[in-house]
Amino acid sequence: MRALRVAMEGYHGKDAAALDQSVCYAVQQAGPALDVDLRLCYRLQICNRAYGQPIQHYNQGVQGFPPLPYLDSDDALMRPVSDTGSDNGSFVTSDDEKEAARDCDYWPCMPGVYMVPRVLFNCAALRSLSLSSCLLAPPATVRLPSLETLLLSRVHDGESEVQRFIAGCPHLADLTLEACETVTALSVLGGTRLRRLALRCCHGLASVAVDASELRAFEYRGAVPDTSLLTLHGGTQKIKYCKVDICGPEVTSMEELINLRELLQLFANAEHLHLESARLGSGIDEDVSVTFPSWPRLRHLELRGRLPDDDTAIVASVSSILEHTPNLEELSLAFHPEKHEGVRPVGSHFMEVDLLDAHYLRYNPHNVLTVRSVLIPCLRSRVREINLVHYQGGKAQRALAKFLLCNAPAVEELWCDFAEGPLWIQTELMREIKGWVVNKSANTHFS
Repeated sequence: MRALRVAMEGYHGKDAAALDQSVCYAVQQAGPALDVDLRLCYRLQICNRAYGQPIQHYNQGVQGFPPLPYLDSDDALMRPVSDTGSDNGSFVTSDDEKEAARDCDYWPCMPGVYMVPRVLFNCAALRSLSLSSCLLAPPATVRLPSLETLLLSRVHDGESEVQRFIAGCPHLADLTLEACETVTALSVLGGTRLRRLALRCCHGLASVAVDASELRAFEYRGAVPDTSLLTLHGGTQKIKYCKVDICGPEVTSMEELINLRELLQLFANAEHLHLESARLGSGIDEDVSVTFPSWPRLRHLELRGRLPDDDTAIVASVSSILEHTPNLEELSLAFHPEKHEGVRPVGSHFMEVDLLDAHYLRYNPHNVLTVRSVLIPCLRSRVREINLVHYQGGKAQRALAKFLLCNAPAVEELWCDFAEGPLWIQTELMREIKGWVVNKSANTHFS
């Protein structure tokens, strides 16, 4: 057997026995390499901190429901929450009570917590493991000699259990932690050399120590971290890909801007940089004590965020970062909707006409788009491809697109993905964009 993949969004306690049997069978029948994926609630957001909104910890409750209790005991399963929305203040510990708890609902609107069978922690063939909304409760000794890829999302164990689990994976190369609120410190040392590390919305994480001598990719999503968050032993010279996604409010304070720039300086050797925040290009051109890093090896730059019509500084912001990327070849801009769309309710359906009526696409031919001609070396001679994603046609977006295209004679490929909207608006915007392209022989693609 090569793989077991389970996506049980509606997992219930009574499903535990069948899932246990499936996991045990997969371990017993495993071939040379086994892939196990138990992501039980793939539709849930990673965290409740939307762009432009303050942080709400995962353990603070959602939509009026009580907080989800964390489990620190090796063998603990939480009791179900009653219909009145309050728990009974204790944990289930006996085997009989565990079986009874598995037949009950746990937290309203959230999936049940599945307790991972211990046989999985000693599977020599296990190569890749993804777990979500699970209770690990690992044994004292974890032996996973072949595990290379590990994803932990919303695990309910304490920090020591998560650390003990990771310590039992000596050949781990790819580690992702998602919304693991109980984890405040992470150490991946002692001979384990990661090639990829992703930290997504672990808002309690305060300290990460990693052997980075073989690290090739780093991804971070969350609030702007303190400078003490990362300790990368062995340097960052080999890191080729870096993604920094700042969720929550727009970065405006001087302290946050300084911390963000110091974080980015760690990855100045990257060849592919992905920056995402509430507002596209937020804080890039601000005058702070720490200078924006130079990226001499950068080939591909992705900028994502909201770009409202009243943003008059976006051209200067993007120009500022392009001046620090002399060898850039590909530029991608992805525009968030100007209004937060919120979470689409599970099971909800919309008619196509409703989507068109609520579209973000717009076009005003009377807007005056003044674009200055500037000499940015990478735009003039190096950038070969520009991508515009979820282009909505707002004034600021059009001004930025015109600035880039009118100053990039070397562009050979242009890709533009329009936001949902009427065909006639898409047609007008397409004609306008084609008129801005300096190289008339460039390949243009619109969708």
